[in-house]
Amino acid sequence: MSLNINPNLNQQRIVPIDGVINFRDLGGYSNTQGDTVRWGRVFRSAQLDRPSSKGCEHLVKLGIKVVVDLRFSEESDNFPTLPAAVPNARMLSWHEEQNCPERLAMFSTQADSDKLIRGWRDSLESGDPLQVREAMRLNYPQKLYSHAAIYERMLRELINDTTPLVFHCAAGKDRTGVAASLILGLLGVDNATIKEDYLITQSQMGSLMESWLAGGATNADQYEDFQKKLMEHPKELIQPVFDADPTYIDTLLEYVGSKYQNFEGYAQQKLKLSDADLDQLRDNLLDRA
Repeated sequence: MSLNINPNLNQQRIVPIDGVINFRDLGGYSNTQGDTVRWGRVFRSAQLDRPSSKGCEHLVKLGIKVVVDLRFSEESDNFPTLPAAVPNARMLSWHEEQNCPERLAMFSTQADSDKLIRGWRDSLESGDPLQVREAMRLNYPQKLYSHAAIYERMLRELINDTTPLVFHCAAGKDRTGVAASLILGLLGVDNATIKEDYLITQSQMGSLMESWLAGGATNADQYEDFQKKLMEHPKELIQPVFDADPTYIDTLLEYVGSKYQNFEGYAQQKLKLSDADLDQLRDNLLDRA
């Protein structure tokens, strides 16, 4: 897959928020019809637990109305979003949406969903970096199911034009990468461009492992969580967890194409979005050619 990367636009998408990793604007991408994704409407990020006072000021100026937290409960509980960063935002969490009765029916059983969540974590016990990388790769399409409820809610907010909106996970790479692919795909952006957006994360990886070591904890007790356990493994074993590996996003895109034909098919079949919903999403987020 050949990428036509515009370094200037990609640099413009990286929003330097002090104390936050990998905060980016989804704006500026062109779709197959020549329309352009609007700037300043949808942002993707790593967790928002440690912005500095300067970073908080910057985030407040963005006027975020909705924060979509894609992290699992233990992460959100230990490293909550700093209220001062998004004082006027409504908070949506994976945990709340996952356990909402009308959304729980999206999954075959709760046990199936729990199994998907574990994903690559179990692969660390193998001690084999290749097994970890393979588990990470296969985990990408699984997120379409483990996170279906929160992805559907996120899209509903965008359909209702509740923007600016930011969605994030821990590093802003995997769960966030799938969410970004879903949004861009529904806006008619082609797979090469979706992959381009995903790979920008690699340029943001310099301090990612170091920041994960710090864990974002505000005190010593909070440091006793999965992030600390992760860092107890050898660096070469956990490196695949931190990589924005092209095969990860390729696996997602290939799966969506084979299973649903495209992201529109996924949104209609799995998330129960209508043609009218998707048209409204595009009207809200695209500048028409």
